Amino acid sequence: MKELITDLEILSKPVGPLVFSTDKGIEKEEGLKIIADLKEVMDANPDLVALAAPQIGIDKRVFCIRFDNDIKFFLNPIVTKKSKFEITAETFSSCPGKEFLVTRPTEISVIYYTKEFKYEDNKLLGPAAKIFDQQIQLLDGVIPSDLGLVSDIEEDGKISDLTEEELAEAISIYKKFIAAKTAELSKELKADETLEKQYKQLKFTEDVITGRTQVIVDNPEKTMNREQRRAAAKQAKKIAAKHKRGK
Repeated sequence: MKELITDLEILSKPVGPLVFSTDKGIEKEEGLKIIADLKEVMDANPDLVALAAPQIGIDKRVFCIRFDNDIKFFLNPIVTKKSKFEITAETFSSCPGKEFLVTRPTEISVIYYTKEFKYEDNKLLGPAAKIFDQQIQLLDGVIPSDLGLVSDIEEDGKISDLTEEELAEAISIYKKFIAAKTAELSKELKADETLEKQYKQLKFTEDVITGRTQVIVDNPEKTMNREQRRAAAKQAKKIAAKHKRGK
């Protein structure tokens, strides 16, 4: 069984898509193997809520989420819309003993392929939306410690146990942390282009928590319809095929 990776430097690298639409079906077999590996680790660790392929040493855009007694797999996932953001506390399985104060969406629209390699679009709400957002950022090499205020559970206790006054102070510190880190990363970006995704996520987070960005999109012209999402999925497959040929 594959081991859970806790080296954050390894997890800070974006991974490529899974290509499974070939004549020989070789990549489809690879996809099935990744699904089996993820399921084996999830079954052995019933407390795991979600697991991404990079966390077990597989550089592909695949992850899974546990819904009650069912584990759902997401292959080549794409987010088409995020809305209704809130500051929340979360954990990350590759950082045991740590908790993070982060900004996550409570509504998220997504497209992906299922474990049967069928296209599907969906809208997730509440905790599911937050978990999906964490996992898809992980595929981009962006981990919770990049975007959140880190707390040591043993030393500091759980964020959920804070008093209202303590929580307000923690959120104030978090906002200052995001502003400082965004400014710092903006300078580093000029010397290292690989930091671009992390910077964009931080800048967006800063804009959300300061109110500079309106995160709820009500204009239907700005929201992908079903046909547009299917077109996006086809384009994602073309990009994946191109990525495969370039190797």
